[in-house]
Amino acid sequence: MNEHVFLYKDNSEDRDCVKYIDAKPMRFECDHYFGGIIPCGACFSGCPEFENGIIDYDNITTVLTREEFNQLLRFNKAIHELGYGIVKGDERYQRGVELCNGIQPVYDKLLSDENTELFEVVKKEEIEFLKDEHNLTDKDIENIFNNYGQDYRDRVVVGYVFNSVEDAAEEEASSLGYVNESNERYFDYKKFGEDLMEGEQYFELEDGRVATLSY
Repeated sequence: MNEHVFLYKDNSEDRDCVKYIDAKPMRFECDHYFGGIIPCGACFSGCPEFENGIIDYDNITTVLTREEFNQLLRFNKAIHELGYGIVKGDERYQRGVELCNGIQPVYDKLLSDENTELFEVVKKEEIEFLKDEHNLTDKDIENIFNNYGQDYRDRVVVGYVFNSVEDAAEEEASSLGYVNESNERYFDYKKFGEDLMEGEQYFELEDGRVATLSY
């Protein structure tokens, strides 16, 4: 991973069960405030339970100890409490730098080989889910992940799998309002589908099916 690092997976079947965060704590945004921790994934940004400090530690998989996880929650609260309109060098800025430096050891653990190994276990679980949910092979998923342009590697990367390029094109054309029952006979789904395959949102599998990728 580059911009994001695996934080935890909650033990549910929720679509967004795998959570990532920015890989560094020191983010002074727009020259006037410190960015907090925002759990994210391919289809979401933000997690109210985390932001409100009410994560059930016993119901998640993470490399962090309970105390280390609680340190992240306290850091997030303290960073937000600094507020906006901060000037570089002022008292609040110095406090923000102090907080970021203090939480760095927790981030170092998230960036460690230990966390990488844990994420490989999580990723294998997610691959099994994708295989069952969308009738994908290991090779399909390997190809999808290799062509996916974000750091995420879990179930939500794949939104849907169409039976063919034409099926994907028909759905996209309908959702965009390009076609309806009265004019679809004029529409070239094959050509439109070929053009869709040039973008990053669609990926054609070896068997001719098409996976939609989440961004």
